[in-house]
Amino acid sequence: MTIYLSGIHYETDANFIQSLKRQLLNLGCTIVIPEEKALNKLGWSESITHRLGLILKSDTIYMLPKWKESTTARIELTAAMNENKHLCFSIDDIKNLITTLDG
Repeated sequence: MTIYLSGIHYETDANFIQSLKRQLLNLGCTIVIPEEKALNKLGWSESITHRLGLILKSDTIYMLPKWKESTTARIELTAAMNENKHLCFSIDDIKNLITTLDG
């Protein structure tokens, strides 16, 4: 399962992200983190275009805490909903989704 992490911003705790990545990798997930792909160096419209492409390639969108504070994350959420992507807001949501898909 490929999971796109949405809602990372300057206040996001790096330790939280590292812990989340470990948990997701332990569950066998592939993780897409747009901030690690240097999209922030692009113009806003180019960045959004690339992000939307990454969302299309992902199975699930994980909305990080404080995602509501990010305009980009709200756009990503809307795009994911339009594409009927699975939406998760906690690691338990991911575990439940994996259990549902495996069952």
